Amino acid sequence: MKSIITFLALVFSFSLFAGNGKLSSVSIMTYNVENLFDTIHDKGKEDYTYLPKVIKDNSAEIQAYCKSLSKEHYKKSCLETDWTKDKLETKIKNLAKVIMTAQSGYGADILVFQEVENLNVLTMLVNKELSKFGYNYVTLLEGQDSRGIDIGMVSRFPVLSQKVHHLNLAPHSTRTTRPILEVTYAVAGKTVTVFGNHWPSQGNIDETRIVASEKLADIAKKSKSDLVIATGDFNTVKDDVLNGIKENILPIFEDVEVKGRLFNNVEAKGTHWYKGEWDSLDKIFVLKRCLSKGKVSVNYKTFNIIKENFMVRDITWTNWDDNSTHQAYGVPHRSSTRHGGGYSDHLPVFVEIDL
Repeated sequence: MKSIITFLALVFSFSLFAGNGKLSSVSIMTYNVENLFDTIHDKGKEDYTYLPKVIKDNSAEIQAYCKSLSKEHYKKSCLETDWTKDKLETKIKNLAKVIMTAQSGYGADILVFQEVENLNVLTMLVNKELSKFGYNYVTLLEGQDSRGIDIGMVSRFPVLSQKVHHLNLAPHSTRTTRPILEVTYAVAGKTVTVFGNHWPSQGNIDETRIVASEKLADIAKKSKSDLVIATGDFNTVKDDVLNGIKENILPIFEDVEVKGRLFNNVEAKGTHWYKGEWDSLDKIFVLKRCLSKGKVSVNYKTFNIIKENFMVRDITWTNWDDNSTHQAYGVPHRSSTRHGGGYSDHLPVFVEIDL
């Protein structure tokens, strides 16, 4: 009986939150969900690794593509990964568990995801796990990434507009990359614009991320919304020529993490761990113009990089540069293609902003 009453109370609070016009804050989470693929091939996309093996074994096209990959690890994964409906459903449940840890099971009002294959799989996540918590608005616009991964947003608030801003990396790269997704929401009589980002990875030169930062700054300056947020996976580390993201896209944005760590005891050293190093690849930025007008303010005490015990694990890893072996403690429990378990190689970031 207690659980039923709790659930009804949550449903009631969600309905108030979305429609009574008295909302005084909006919360946001950004989360790289690490290869959230469905089990169906999208024409024109290189999504072959995330398909059932029975389909791969009977397709000459897929076999040829996988065998053409230069790195043995990718070739083997492409040929042997058996991405099934059961594994996908396990991953969806696991991601929902992480998402709903925010605000003691209430969740953030706006969710921004990276590495989502398409609208179909994002809708599956919402319909199976999130819609019961008041998430009624789903946005994903296809980009040009060769593997097919995109940025998606899920919200409790109505969508006023949505668009993508494509990035041209030339002359620094001939690769295609994820666009910047722009979604504007109606929130208690005000407008909130969120720019979802997934910048070129560290496998690309720094100049490609400079292209992304300049594009973001250009489009953000043009926004007339009451609150403008830029968030996502910026893929920028400390030794980039950007000197971290801040130096290049500031002074127009405030990096919420900087003050957030002063006001709140954030356990996590960063959002992503790789070869013994933590970096805050995932960020939430607020346009300074919105803050200077005094109409919005960041509740820095709510800032957190979510790192629950179930989301991390201890591992032994090898530095292939010198073949040395190391122990790492409390690193993200990555998603597994073998059994669908795990969560992501990134940790989510959360903050609440007062309107």
